[in-house]
Amino acid sequence: MNKTHTITSSLRRNPVSSRDPNILPLKAKTKVPSQYIFVHYESAWEYDAEHGWIPRLSKLLGKPGVNGVGKDGNLQPAINGATAKGGTIIRDDDRRLLRDGEDVEDALFYGYGRYYETAGRNGSPGPHWYVEPGAQPSVTPSGRILWNDDEQARVMASFRAHIRDTGIVQPIHHLTLAEYIDAQRAKVERLKSTVAMNPHLSSKLTEATAQLQAMQPSDTDVEADTKAARKVTRSRRSRADG
Repeated sequence: MNKTHTITSSLRRNPVSSRDPNILPLKAKTKVPSQYIFVHYESAWEYDAEHGWIPRLSKLLGKPGVNGVGKDGNLQPAINGATAKGGTIIRDDDRRLLRDGEDVEDALFYGYGRYYETAGRNGSPGPHWYVEPGAQPSVTPSGRILWNDDEQARVMASFRAHIRDTGIVQPIHHLTLAEYIDAQRAKVERLKSTVAMNPHLSSKLTEATAQLQAMQPSDTDVEADTKAARKVTRSRRSRADG
């Protein structure tokens, strides 16, 4: 027959495991950016107040089912398609992305295809969260993710200027430049025609006019562009022309 007995030693519960601060927490509906590679198309440019004319970049996403990418996320089909359309692929292992004094390990632009690790709600490993150069998250106690958008935009502008200056992409063609300037001039004229009836637009007119003036190319820009351009010296007739 069992006798009543006293248990004298209680057990301590295991400490609650802390969340790794370097892993981004994911919520149920969070969309995680996928692997990508930058591509530039020759007519895609943007005027930046600090860096002048810098290339606008598109992304080829390593997302299965997009642009011919298979289930393995291989980007090569998308790269082939972009190249066929005249795009310049900005490979992240191009050593021209290294800035003066940098090495591969501490480079800001070289190897730009970087990611943060994530964790799902149950703590299991989540997908990689790929980011652009300069992007850095902060995680609040509630698990909200905040990004340094302003600083990241400045880094990206420097990145785009760098690939222009190192010849990874060709300079803006003077005819493409003329198209952008004409579009800005048309914007100024539209504002001029409406500012009398809409005085609140006067500040926008001032900004647009100043930008139009700043967008004008220097003689050096035109000379460099002319040398980089490949002239077509003979046109060909199609067979239908006879």
